[in-house]
Amino acid sequence: MSDTAVLIGLSADPVAPPADLKARLMAQIAVTPQLAPLPAVRPTLTAVPAVTTPQQDASAEAIRTASLGTPTRASTKATARWFTRPASILVAAAAAVALFVGGNILGLSAGNESQQQAAAISAIVAASDYQQAKADVSGGGKATFVWSVGLKKSAVVIDKLPKLAGGKTYELWYIDTASKATPAGIFDAASSGRTVSVLAGAMTEGDTLGITVEPSGGSKTPTTAPIVAVPSA
Repeated sequence: MSDTAVLIGLSADPVAPPADLKARLMAQIAVTPQLAPLPAVRPTLTAVPAVTTPQQDASAEAIRTASLGTPTRASTKATARWFTRPASILVAAAAAVALFVGGNILGLSAGNESQQQAAAISAIVAASDYQQAKADVSGGGKATFVWSVGLKKSAVVIDKLPKLAGGKTYELWYIDTASKATPAGIFDAASSGRTVSVLAGAMTEGDTLGITVEPSGGSKTPTTAPIVAVPSA
């Protein structure tokens, strides 16, 4: 697992952390529930008199074993927690590196995407066949699409996407080589200025990733021309 953590750390170019990273980490730690410490279990040793015969040696060893006692439930848990801690730390570190790298490649920061979205984008960015493309959005905004054909997943990050009037929504599409459009979810422009959305469903090699403006609730087929479309091939 240590080798995996190192490979993850070396899989991307170094990125300078945001100035507010420490403050955000400390704020998250402050609201994360912590396990209470387990009570310390200290064995009580019984004094053993000096012995001079093999029989007495054997008796002394029995006394020492008895004085230590059998492991308690608390001591067993403490031992298990201690020996599993390094692996847990490595797994958490690897996940944190993946989220940090994936977020910084696209200029994301905590607060403008959900944990699920961040994890999905990080998986896409970490894929060996990861690709991305940028395109201007008709009506305003600039979109960055990311995808992995191997994972059959894609996502989009849009800067300065305009908010729509009531009764309208943005809808994502997979458009195959036969021009058949498959709905991949609806979303609204984020108030933060950067909108993040992971396309639903499975992507197929050669699909075009597109966005249209549709009636609230979405449509089964596009009712307007795409405001942005990016071919994956």
